[in-house]
Amino acid sequence: MPRNRKMTFCIIGVGRFGTGAAIELLRHGHEVLLIDRNPSCLEAFADRCETAVGNAEDIQFLREAGVKEADAVIVAIGDDETSSNHATMNCKDLGLYVVAKALHPTHGKILERLGADRVVFPERESGARLARLLTRSAILDMIELYEEVFMMEITAKGELVDKTLAKLNLTRRFGVQVVMIVRSKNTIFPVSANDTIYEGDILVLVGRHESFTRVVRLTE
Repeated sequence: MPRNRKMTFCIIGVGRFGTGAAIELLRHGHEVLLIDRNPSCLEAFADRCETAVGNAEDIQFLREAGVKEADAVIVAIGDDETSSNHATMNCKDLGLYVVAKALHPTHGKILERLGADRVVFPERESGARLARLLTRSAILDMIELYEEVFMMEITAKGELVDKTLAKLNLTRRFGVQVVMIVRSKNTIFPVSANDTIYEGDILVLVGRHESFTRVVRLTE
């Protein structure tokens, strides 16, 4: 899906996961349609986006709510596996791109069989992220940009310090690119091969997880 144009998303299920997704999408200027059975879940968004109260297991309701106008649907139902499965199946029958939240691995397999384009495990992924932060002391943050491609912030120390990016050559050695350097209150962007890394700099890197593991070893 294109990432730069304004898009329309439908979120089915406005619990913690759905709410977080809605806030972030609205913050980035996208249109959002929220659907939930419980009208009280939608009240906080009533003046910020389109909302619809109803049952996503009913494909006619989804049509009337305007789901087909969405570029993608996030099925974020968190407590009813059957409802999540029916909502995913209905959205696929409407020809939509569907990201579905799985409650457990077996549910994830069911969602894949029903045609979900992407299945996410929020609790498991947040736990894995926390573990990475706890076990890699130089890592400040890490987010997944796309499948297995991450953006990571690390504190420069160890072998990374007092060398230029050309000297470090992280791209050729590890397949990792430095896209920005944060030094005190200054931001260096774009970076050049002649930029020198100093202790305490925050490096913003893009690469695969296994590559980051090798780079972080340089800071130990």
